[in-house]
Amino acid sequence: MASNFGIVLLAFFLALGLTPLAGKLAVKLKIIDHPDTKLKKHKNPVPYLGGLAVYLAFITTLVVFKIWESSTVIGVVGVVSGTSLIVILGLIDDKFKLSPAVKFIGQTMAALILIACNMRLQFIHHPGISVFLSVLWVVGVTNAMNLIDIMDGLASGISIVAAVIFFAIAMENGRFNDMYITAALGGALLGFLPYNFPKAKIYLGDTGALMLGFVLASIAMGESYSKTNPLAVLAPILILGVPIFDTLFIMFLRHRRGVSMFRGSPDHLALRMVKLGLTKQKTVWLLWGIGLGLGLVAYLTIQVPVHWSLMIYLTVGLLALFTAERMGSFSMEKK
Repeated sequence: MASNFGIVLLAFFLALGLTPLAGKLAVKLKIIDHPDTKLKKHKNPVPYLGGLAVYLAFITTLVVFKIWESSTVIGVVGVVSGTSLIVILGLIDDKFKLSPAVKFIGQTMAALILIACNMRLQFIHHPGISVFLSVLWVVGVTNAMNLIDIMDGLASGISIVAAVIFFAIAMENGRFNDMYITAALGGALLGFLPYNFPKAKIYLGDTGALMLGFVLASIAMGESYSKTNPLAVLAPILILGVPIFDTLFIMFLRHRRGVSMFRGSPDHLALRMVKLGLTKQKTVWLLWGIGLGLGLVAYLTIQVPVHWSLMIYLTVGLLALFTAERMGSFSMEKK
Protein backbone atom coordinates (compact mmCIF):
# COMPACT_ATOMS: atom_id res chain seq x y z
CA MET A 1 0.00 0.00 0.00
CA ALA A 2 2.91 2.34 0.75
CA SER A 3 4.21 1.98 -2.80
CA ASN A 4 0.78 2.93 -4.18
CA PHE A 5 0.81 6.08 -2.04
CA GLY A 6 4.24 6.85 -3.49
CA ILE A 7 2.84 6.38 -7.00
CA VAL A 8 0.04 8.86 -6.31
CA LEU A 9 2.47 11.42 -4.85
CA LEU A 10 4.99 11.20 -7.70
CA ALA A 11 2.30 11.43 -10.39
CA PHE A 12 0.64 14.32 -8.53
CA PHE A 13 3.78 16.44 -8.26
CA LEU A 14 4.87 15.67 -11.82
CA ALA A 15 1.49 16.79 -13.19
CA LEU A 16 1.48 19.82 -10.90
CA GLY A 17 4.82 20.92 -12.35
CA LEU A 18 4.30 19.85 -15.96
CA THR A 19 0.85 21.36 -16.54
CA PRO A 20 1.97 25.04 -16.58
CA LEU A 21 4.81 24.07 -18.94
CA ALA A 22 2.32 22.32 -21.21
CA GLY A 23 0.21 25.47 -21.23
CA LYS A 24 3.19 27.57 -22.33
CA LEU A 25 4.02 25.03 -25.03
CA ALA A 26 0.43 25.11 -26.26
CA VAL A 27 0.56 28.90 -26.57
CA LYS A 28 3.90 28.73 -28.40
CA LEU A 29 2.59 26.10 -30.83
CA LYS A 30 -0.78 27.86 -31.09
CA ILE A 31 -2.68 24.81 -29.87
CA ILE A 32 -5.40 26.90 -28.30
CA ASP A 33 -9.17 26.60 -27.97
CA HIS A 34 -10.74 29.80 -29.29
CA PRO A 35 -14.39 30.61 -28.45
CA ASP A 36 -15.24 30.77 -32.13
CA THR A 37 -18.39 28.64 -32.36
CA LYS A 38 -21.83 28.76 -30.75
CA LEU A 39 -20.93 25.68 -28.69
CA LYS A 40 -17.86 27.30 -27.09
CA LYS A 41 -18.99 29.74 -24.43
CA HIS A 42 -15.70 30.63 -22.68
CA LYS A 43 -14.75 34.29 -23.01
CA ASN A 44 -11.01 34.03 -23.64
CA PRO A 45 -8.80 31.56 -25.55
CA VAL A 46 -7.62 28.63 -23.40
CA PRO A 47 -4.56 26.49 -24.22
CA TYR A 48 -4.87 22.77 -24.80
CA LEU A 49 -2.14 20.19 -24.00
CA GLY A 50 -3.19 19.66 -20.39
CA GLY A 51 -3.60 16.06 -21.48
CA LEU A 52 0.06 15.93 -22.49
CA ALA A 53 1.09 16.87 -18.94
CA VAL A 54 -1.23 14.22 -17.49
CA TYR A 55 0.15 11.64 -19.92
CA LEU A 56 3.79 12.37 -19.12
CA ALA A 57 3.14 12.29 -15.36
CA PHE A 58 1.11 9.08 -15.68
CA ILE A 59 3.49 7.17 -17.96
CA THR A 60 6.66 8.27 -16.16
CA THR A 61 5.29 7.27 -12.76
CA LEU A 62 3.87 3.97 -14.00
CA VAL A 63 7.06 2.85 -15.74
CA VAL A 64 9.38 3.98 -12.89
CA PHE A 65 7.40 2.19 -10.19
CA LYS A 66 6.78 -0.90 -12.29
CA ILE A 67 10.52 -1.29 -12.92
CA TRP A 68 11.25 -0.47 -9.27
CA GLU A 69 8.85 -3.13 -8.01
CA SER A 70 9.49 -5.94 -10.50
CA SER A 71 12.47 -4.92 -12.69
CA THR A 72 10.31 -5.19 -15.80
CA VAL A 73 7.50 -3.40 -17.62
CA ILE A 74 5.78 -6.67 -18.51
CA GLY A 75 2.15 -6.34 -17.46
CA VAL A 76 1.79 -2.70 -18.44
CA VAL A 77 3.23 -2.80 -21.98
CA GLY A 78 -0.22 -2.84 -23.58
CA VAL A 79 -1.45 0.18 -21.62
CA VAL A 80 1.78 2.14 -22.12
CA SER A 81 1.94 1.41 -25.87
CA GLY A 82 -1.76 1.87 -26.60
CA THR A 83 -1.99 5.04 -24.53
CA SER A 84 1.04 6.50 -26.31
CA LEU A 85 -0.62 5.91 -29.69
CA ILE A 86 -3.83 7.54 -28.45
CA VAL A 87 -1.89 10.56 -27.19
CA ILE A 88 -0.09 10.98 -30.53
CA LEU A 89 -3.47 10.78 -32.25
CA GLY A 90 -4.90 13.36 -29.85
CA LEU A 91 -1.99 15.75 -30.29
CA ILE A 92 -2.40 15.69 -34.06
CA ASP A 93 -6.15 16.19 -33.69
CA ASP A 94 -5.74 19.12 -31.29
CA LYS A 95 -3.43 20.83 -33.76
CA PHE A 96 -4.83 19.90 -37.17
CA LYS A 97 -8.33 18.40 -36.57
CA LEU A 98 -8.47 14.84 -37.87
CA SER A 99 -11.54 13.35 -39.53
CA PRO A 100 -13.70 10.97 -37.45
CA ALA A 101 -12.66 8.07 -39.71
CA VAL A 102 -8.95 8.62 -39.08
CA LYS A 103 -9.53 8.89 -35.34
CA PHE A 104 -11.55 5.67 -35.27
CA ILE A 105 -8.84 3.83 -37.21
CA GLY A 106 -6.19 5.04 -34.77
CA GLN A 107 -8.30 4.12 -31.76
CA THR A 108 -8.94 0.67 -33.18
CA MET A 109 -5.21 0.15 -33.66
CA ALA A 110 -4.61 1.14 -30.04
CA ALA A 111 -7.31 -1.30 -28.91
CA LEU A 112 -5.68 -4.07 -30.95
CA ILE A 113 -2.40 -3.36 -29.15
CA LEU A 114 -4.17 -4.14 -25.88
CA ILE A 115 -5.59 -7.35 -27.32
CA ALA A 116 -2.14 -8.39 -28.60
CA CYS A 117 -0.97 -8.00 -24.98
CA ASN A 118 -3.83 -10.26 -23.83
CA MET A 119 -5.94 -7.40 -22.49
CA ARG A 120 -9.47 -8.10 -23.63
CA LEU A 121 -12.89 -9.02 -22.25
CA GLN A 122 -11.90 -12.24 -20.52
CA PHE A 123 -15.40 -13.46 -19.66
CA ILE A 124 -16.22 -13.95 -23.36
CA HIS A 125 -14.59 -17.22 -24.43
CA HIS A 126 -15.18 -17.12 -28.19
CA PRO A 127 -11.98 -15.47 -29.56
CA GLY A 128 -13.59 -13.62 -32.47
CA ILE A 129 -16.49 -12.24 -30.42
CA SER A 130 -14.14 -11.33 -27.58
CA VAL A 131 -11.86 -9.34 -29.89
CA PHE A 132 -14.76 -7.55 -31.59
CA LEU A 133 -16.49 -6.58 -28.33
CA SER A 134 -13.18 -5.59 -26.73
CA VAL A 135 -12.43 -3.19 -29.58
CA LEU A 136 -15.99 -1.86 -29.44
CA TRP A 137 -15.72 -1.32 -25.68
CA VAL A 138 -12.34 0.44 -25.83
CA VAL A 139 -13.25 2.70 -28.75
CA GLY A 140 -16.67 3.44 -27.25
CA VAL A 141 -15.40 4.41 -23.79
CA THR A 142 -12.48 6.35 -25.28
CA ASN A 143 -14.90 8.55 -27.22
CA ALA A 144 -17.44 8.70 -24.40
CA MET A 145 -14.90 10.36 -22.12
CA ASN A 146 -14.04 12.79 -24.89
CA LEU A 147 -17.72 13.66 -25.33
CA ILE A 148 -18.22 14.67 -21.68
CA ASP A 149 -15.17 16.94 -21.71
CA ILE A 150 -17.36 20.01 -22.17
CA MET A 151 -17.09 21.73 -18.77
CA ASP A 152 -14.17 22.68 -16.58
CA GLY A 153 -13.14 19.70 -14.44
CA LEU A 154 -15.89 17.35 -15.59
CA ALA A 155 -13.89 14.67 -17.44
CA SER A 156 -10.89 14.87 -15.11
CA GLY A 157 -13.06 14.64 -11.97
CA ILE A 158 -15.16 11.76 -13.29
CA SER A 159 -11.92 9.95 -14.22
CA ILE A 160 -10.49 10.43 -10.72
CA VAL A 161 -13.61 8.89 -9.21
CA ALA A 162 -13.48 5.96 -11.65
CA ALA A 163 -9.77 5.42 -10.97
CA VAL A 164 -10.44 5.24 -7.20
CA ILE A 165 -13.18 2.63 -7.64
CA PHE A 166 -11.10 0.56 -10.08
CA PHE A 167 -8.18 0.75 -7.64
CA ALA A 168 -10.34 -0.59 -4.79
CA ILE A 169 -11.55 -3.48 -6.96
CA ALA A 170 -8.02 -4.25 -8.18
CA MET A 171 -6.71 -4.25 -4.61
CA GLU A 172 -9.44 -6.63 -3.47
CA ASN A 173 -8.62 -9.03 -6.32
CA GLY A 174 -4.83 -8.71 -6.02
CA ARG A 175 -4.39 -7.19 -9.50
CA PHE A 176 -1.19 -5.27 -8.84
CA ASN A 177 -0.68 -3.93 -12.36
CA ASP A 178 -4.15 -2.39 -12.33
CA MET A 179 -3.37 -0.87 -8.93
CA TYR A 180 -0.24 0.78 -10.33
CA ILE A 181 -2.13 2.06 -13.36
CA THR A 182 -5.07 3.51 -11.41
CA ALA A 183 -2.83 5.05 -8.73
CA ALA A 184 -0.65 6.74 -11.37
CA LEU A 185 -3.68 7.98 -13.32
CA GLY A 186 -5.46 9.27 -10.23
CA GLY A 187 -2.35 11.04 -8.95
CA ALA A 188 -1.67 12.69 -12.31
CA LEU A 189 -5.25 13.94 -12.54
CA LEU A 190 -5.16 15.32 -9.00
CA GLY A 191 -2.09 17.32 -9.98
CA PHE A 192 -3.83 18.59 -13.11
CA LEU A 193 -7.23 19.39 -11.58
CA PRO A 194 -6.25 22.68 -9.84
CA TYR A 195 -5.49 24.11 -13.30
CA ASN A 196 -8.75 22.82 -14.77
CA PHE A 197 -11.34 23.50 -12.05
CA PRO A 198 -13.26 25.54 -11.08
CA LYS A 199 -11.93 27.99 -13.68
CA ALA A 200 -9.87 26.29 -16.39
CA LYS A 201 -6.47 27.80 -17.16
CA ILE A 202 -5.79 24.87 -19.48
CA TYR A 203 -7.87 22.13 -21.12
CA LEU A 204 -7.23 18.42 -21.48
CA GLY A 205 -7.86 18.65 -25.21
CA ASP A 206 -8.54 15.54 -27.25
CA THR A 207 -5.06 14.41 -26.19
CA GLY A 208 -6.12 14.12 -22.57
CA ALA A 209 -9.80 13.21 -22.86
CA LEU A 210 -9.16 10.36 -25.31
CA MET A 211 -6.28 9.14 -23.15
CA LEU A 212 -8.43 9.03 -20.01
CA GLY A 213 -11.15 7.04 -21.76
CA PHE A 214 -8.62 4.63 -23.23
CA VAL A 215 -6.82 3.95 -19.94
CA LEU A 216 -10.05 3.47 -17.99
CA ALA A 217 -11.48 1.19 -20.69
CA SER A 218 -8.27 -0.85 -20.55
CA ILE A 219 -8.42 -1.26 -16.77
CA ALA A 220 -12.06 -2.30 -16.99
CA MET A 221 -11.14 -5.38 -19.03
CA GLY A 222 -9.64 -7.14 -16.02
CA GLU A 223 -9.73 -10.88 -15.65
CA SER A 224 -12.19 -11.05 -12.77
CA TYR A 225 -14.43 -8.92 -10.60
CA SER A 226 -16.00 -11.61 -8.45
CA LYS A 227 -15.53 -15.36 -8.07
CA THR A 228 -19.15 -15.91 -7.05
CA ASN A 229 -21.20 -13.32 -8.96
CA PRO A 230 -21.12 -13.60 -12.77
CA LEU A 231 -22.97 -10.28 -13.14
CA ALA A 232 -19.99 -8.51 -11.57
CA VAL A 233 -18.46 -8.23 -15.06
CA LEU A 234 -21.02 -5.46 -15.67
CA ALA A 235 -19.55 -3.32 -12.89
CA PRO A 236 -17.45 -1.16 -15.29
CA ILE A 237 -20.65 0.01 -17.00
CA LEU A 238 -21.73 1.55 -13.69
CA ILE A 239 -18.28 2.85 -12.79
CA LEU A 240 -18.15 4.67 -16.12
CA GLY A 241 -21.88 5.30 -16.04
CA VAL A 242 -21.77 9.08 -16.49
CA PRO A 243 -19.84 9.14 -19.79
CA ILE A 244 -21.62 6.01 -21.07
CA PHE A 245 -25.06 7.42 -20.26
CA ASP A 246 -24.24 10.80 -21.81
CA THR A 247 -22.96 9.17 -25.01
CA LEU A 248 -26.04 6.97 -25.46
CA PHE A 249 -28.28 9.91 -24.53
CA ILE A 250 -26.64 12.14 -27.16
CA MET A 251 -26.80 9.39 -29.80
CA PHE A 252 -30.52 8.92 -29.20
CA LEU A 253 -31.35 12.64 -29.25
CA ARG A 254 -29.28 13.36 -32.35
CA HIS A 255 -30.75 10.37 -34.18
CA ARG A 256 -34.25 11.53 -33.28
CA ARG A 257 -33.51 15.00 -34.62
CA GLY A 258 -31.72 13.70 -37.69
CA VAL A 259 -28.39 15.27 -36.66
CA SER A 260 -25.09 13.52 -37.31
CA MET A 261 -23.42 11.96 -34.25
CA PHE A 262 -20.18 13.61 -35.34
CA ARG A 263 -21.66 17.08 -35.44
CA GLY A 264 -21.60 19.09 -32.23
CA SER A 265 -24.89 20.09 -30.64
CA PRO A 266 -25.98 21.17 -27.14
CA ASP A 267 -27.59 17.85 -26.26
CA HIS A 268 -25.28 16.85 -23.41
CA LEU A 269 -26.70 15.98 -20.01
CA ALA A 270 -24.48 18.58 -18.34
CA LEU A 271 -25.71 21.38 -20.64
CA ARG A 272 -29.30 20.39 -20.00
CA MET A 273 -28.69 20.55 -16.25
CA VAL A 274 -27.43 24.12 -16.71
CA LYS A 275 -30.51 24.86 -18.81
CA LEU A 276 -32.62 23.81 -15.81
CA GLY A 277 -30.95 26.43 -13.63
CA LEU A 278 -27.80 24.90 -12.13
CA THR A 279 -24.53 26.75 -12.41
CA LYS A 280 -21.77 25.02 -14.34
CA GLN A 281 -19.77 24.46 -11.17
CA LYS A 282 -22.74 22.91 -9.35
CA THR A 283 -23.44 20.75 -12.40
CA VAL A 284 -19.88 19.40 -12.33
CA TRP A 285 -20.06 18.75 -8.59
CA LEU A 286 -23.37 16.94 -9.02
CA LEU A 287 -22.07 14.76 -11.87
CA TRP A 288 -18.98 13.93 -9.82
CA GLY A 289 -21.34 12.87 -7.03
CA ILE A 290 -23.42 10.76 -9.41
CA GLY A 291 -20.24 9.15 -10.73
CA LEU A 292 -19.14 8.35 -7.18
CA GLY A 293 -22.57 6.99 -6.30
CA LEU A 294 -22.61 4.73 -9.35
CA GLY A 295 -19.08 3.59 -8.55
CA LEU A 296 -20.06 2.64 -4.99
CA VAL A 297 -23.14 0.82 -6.29
CA ALA A 298 -20.89 -1.06 -8.73
CA TYR A 299 -18.61 -2.05 -5.86
CA LEU A 300 -21.67 -3.22 -3.91
CA THR A 301 -22.85 -5.42 -6.80
CA ILE A 302 -19.56 -7.31 -6.63
CA GLN A 303 -20.10 -8.15 -2.96
CA VAL A 304 -23.73 -9.28 -2.96
CA PRO A 305 -25.38 -12.48 -4.29
CA VAL A 306 -26.31 -12.55 -7.96
CA HIS A 307 -30.06 -12.04 -7.42
CA TRP A 308 -29.45 -8.82 -5.46
CA SER A 309 -26.97 -7.72 -8.08
CA LEU A 310 -29.61 -8.26 -10.79
CA MET A 311 -32.13 -6.18 -8.85
CA ILE A 312 -29.59 -3.34 -8.51
CA TYR A 313 -28.79 -3.34 -12.23
CA LEU A 314 -32.48 -3.34 -13.16
CA THR A 315 -33.15 -0.46 -10.76
CA VAL A 316 -30.25 1.60 -12.10
CA GLY A 317 -31.38 0.86 -15.66
CA LEU A 318 -34.92 2.07 -14.95
CA LEU A 319 -33.58 5.23 -13.29
CA ALA A 320 -31.39 5.85 -16.33
CA LEU A 321 -34.37 5.52 -18.67
CA PHE A 322 -36.45 7.83 -16.50
CA THR A 323 -33.64 10.40 -16.42
CA ALA A 324 -33.19 10.20 -20.18
CA GLU A 325 -36.92 10.71 -20.75
CA ARG A 326 -37.12 13.70 -18.42
CA MET A 327 -33.89 15.38 -19.51
CA GLY A 328 -34.65 14.86 -23.18
CA SER A 329 -38.20 16.22 -22.97
CA PHE A 330 -37.34 19.90 -23.44
CA SER A 331 -35.73 21.87 -26.23
CA MET A 332 -32.23 23.33 -25.93
CA GLU A 333 -32.96 25.98 -28.54
CA LYS A 334 -32.82 29.58 -27.32
CA LYS A 335 -36.15 31.32 -27.05
